[in-house]
Amino acid sequence: MQKLLVTGASGFVGSRFVQRWRNAYSIIAPSHAELDITDAASVERFFVEHSPDVVVHLAALSNTWYCEQHPDESYLVNVEGVCNLAAASARNGVKFVFFSSDQVYNGNRECGALCEDVVLSPENVYGRHKLEAEMRAFELCPSAVALRATWMYDKEREGMPTHVNFVLNIERAIKEHAPLLLPVREFRGITWVRDAVEYIPATFELPGGAYNYGAECSMNTYETACCYCEMLVGLKAGPLLRPDYERYPEHERNLSMSTDKIFRASGGTVYFGSTMDGLRIFAEVNGLI
Repeated sequence: MQKLLVTGASGFVGSRFVQRWRNAYSIIAPSHAELDITDAASVERFFVEHSPDVVVHLAALSNTWYCEQHPDESYLVNVEGVCNLAAASARNGVKFVFFSSDQVYNGNRECGALCEDVVLSPENVYGRHKLEAEMRAFELCPSAVALRATWMYDKEREGMPTHVNFVLNIERAIKEHAPLLLPVREFRGITWVRDAVEYIPATFELPGGAYNYGAECSMNTYETACCYCEMLVGLKAGPLLRPDYERYPEHERNLSMSTDKIFRASGGTVYFGSTMDGLRIFAEVNGLI
């Protein structure tokens, strides 16, 4: 078995990754007390002691609002932590795969699905830190793979952490008959976390670089929510979902991504499809429709 070092194994993605792949790999899933990624010496000692074959780095401060309010803490975890793991991976001959974010695109003004080679200028702290982490990781470890993940969702599952997400927001609105305000000027893919977890091992063989990672979407967030709500209850959203025309007043927020690069580089193994396809499969598998 390949030996995987998985950071963030108690988090939303990490816990699901460990559950899915624990019988296929020898997984080392240290707690923060066992491995402090912000301490370079601690990281190096851990690599020498455990000799992983692949690092799957899923730990992060991912709350964009929190990062905006605490930029120093965000930088320490989201940039320096990545750099420490990248440097140790290069020194020890370990494949380094880490989650970046679609937030690196939040300053772009182009329309349509964005490719990895567009010029980036993120407008929030989290996006800027994720982009800097990518750039520095590639300098330290050229074979590193950065996966620019979309917003992810799942239902509540026993023993698994769950954060606020697209499907739970709509489920709550339907149950409580509480109107939900959704942005019209935002375009982004939204991905079932199961799919993101399923494809991670296929990224171990990818050439170093950044890859868009998640479902594609050409609709704005309000339109996506309306289509999903109609799928669930068989009715138009009506007053349940309300369009928010005020959010992102300066320019449309386009985080929608093309996944052609990772599809080609993986020989067709990594294929997410559209956001609505993923939502339909999620609803069917979980008995929602």
